[in-house]
Amino acid sequence: MTSNRDASKNQSDTGTPRCATPDSSRGRVRFDGGSEPGRDRHRILRELRGELARHPAVRSIEGEPPDEYRELRATLDPSWFGRTAETASLRVTWIPDPSPGPEAADRTNDAWMRTPIQAYYTIHYSESDGLDCGFHCEPNPHIDGLLHYQERDDADDTYTYEPVSFGARSVSGLLWELMDALADRLDDSE
Repeated sequence: MTSNRDASKNQSDTGTPRCATPDSSRGRVRFDGGSEPGRDRHRILRELRGELARHPAVRSIEGEPPDEYRELRATLDPSWFGRTAETASLRVTWIPDPSPGPEAADRTNDAWMRTPIQAYYTIHYSESDGLDCGFHCEPNPHIDGLLHYQERDDADDTYTYEPVSFGARSVSGLLWELMDALADRLDDSE
């Protein structure tokens, strides 16, 4: 006599065996421990939202779109950074384990060497008075490698680019390191 509790845990209600395949990621964790990139991005951005909410310069922060974050947008107090602008904003994007990843040439140079975290991301600051700057780890034809700082004083100016490096080994650690570096840059640019 077989009852429901005697049925194999590896069979669905229809009696067919359940299988985990690399392509069976429709919202579920794959057998290799990974999950959909969109879910990973949402989870990471949700974590970063919580971290940023604790930063003293952050007045408010929202994830967009609300159900599955693609980016964070924060309203900042520019005076915390020693700035005189009336308003400031911060935009945060994150693409975990980008696929397709960087070109083969980028993998062999310093593209991934300047940060242990292999993701495409931006932490971009803008002021109502025109200053526009941020840290970007993404392909950009204006600079070798992926990780850089870019800045312009006004929307009509062209960006200046500078390679940077960070040592944080966690996503939240990287955020705090980036925010400290941003504060240093903003203090120097006034």
